[in-house]
Amino acid sequence: MLRDIVCPVSAERLNKRACRVGAIFNAALLVLFFVTSWWPVIAFVVLDYVVRVFTSRTAPIAMLANGIVRALRISPVPMDKAPKVFAWRIGFLLAAATAAVLPFSIAASRYIAFALAAFNILDGVCNVCVGCVIYTYFILPRIRPAVSDVRPGVAV
Repeated sequence: MLRDIVCPVSAERLNKRACRVGAIFNAALLVLFFVTSWWPVIAFVVLDYVVRVFTSRTAPIAMLANGIVRALRISPVPMDKAPKVFAWRIGFLLAAATAAVLPFSIAASRYIAFALAAFNILDGVCNVCVGCVIYTYFILPRIRPAVSDVRPGVAV
């Protein structure tokens, strides 16, 4: 199944190892929120996603992750930025939903954060990008017709 995953592509590059470290830090913050329900934690996570998704600046967690990778002298592994941007957008939506639901249901807010933490753990520890899975099975079929849908001799 994971061999068939398709991700968006771009010419911009990121350090894959720093992204994985950042995902682990993000997961740790989300688990901290799950345990404590302390709103400043989720506010910081939402802010981090806002910086990642809506600006060209480096997000605070990414700065920390890049610094750790450099300090440990771990060699960079370049990767396309587009799959991460798509995954960060999903992360932003989940983090914003966590913050929006918090005043109404602490339990629902905690479980949304826990799901986002699980996605980050899958990315950081297992190198499985849930955003790429979502892109492959839910987005790509809607923007690109299936091979069986294309008739010979007809331009798409």
